[in-house]
Amino acid sequence: MALLEKQQTGIACEYYVAGELSRLGYNVSLTFGSTKSIDLLVEKDDATMAIQVKGIQRTKSICWNFDKRKVKPNILYVLVNLHADKIDEKPEFFVLTSKEMIDNFRNTPSNGEKRTYLDYKRIKDILEFKNNWQKIDAVLNRKSSFAI
Repeated sequence: MALLEKQQTGIACEYYVAGELSRLGYNVSLTFGSTKSIDLLVEKDDATMAIQVKGIQRTKSICWNFDKRKVKPNILYVLVNLHADKIDEKPEFFVLTSKEMIDNFRNTPSNGEKRTYLDYKRIKDILEFKNNWQKIDAVLNRKSSFAI
């Protein structure tokens, strides 16, 4: 499988997340633009929320790069590994609150806190993140016991 362009990875991840959320009964709208900070708007039972999607494309990818100063408090984040190099493997989804994002960041040695990353091998082993779409209902219903 050929290496995907960065933009292709991002678009594919957004569409996969939108498809998964639609399959789970949410109304989903994709946002468009090159400098957006919200990728999806999700609605259910007259409540809405914003989701930011971050993707990596290969099974052996090591991390999602991110500037943690850009993490917004009222957004859920969905991290995706497309596994584009293994066409028979389905994408993996990890749902994190903004607090969980910040708590799991690692600083890059050269840029410190300006450029941080989330380690794929670490995130995939935290079971409360994988396919935890219930966080969306918790936020939409305002029954959340965690800060987003």
